[in-house]
Amino acid sequence: MAAAPEVLILMPCGFSVERTLREFHELVSRVDWDALPAVRAGKVFAVDASSFFSRPGPRLVEGTEILASLCHPTLFGEPEIQQAQRVDILPNRCV
Repeated sequence: MAAAPEVLILMPCGFSVERTLREFHELVSRVDWDALPAVRAGKVFAVDASSFFSRPGPRLVEGTEILASLCHPTLFGEPEIQQAQRVDILPNRCV
């Protein structure tokens, strides 16, 4: 909370996008969740950590590209829906 992130990327180790979204309620129940700049700006994303971030290998390069597109979509475009999804502020819904 003290870091006040402008972009929040959820990537629990070994979790897919779907699994992260199922567990999302754990975060929104935290005190001050709504006060985070990333939440207020709608810049909260769930990524496929299992495929792109949790294992060493060539796909880590793709993971870096996903991060670049989430942080700077006008420069790098939007990631594919299987790679990352914007998380709606309301639990159990995604955009």
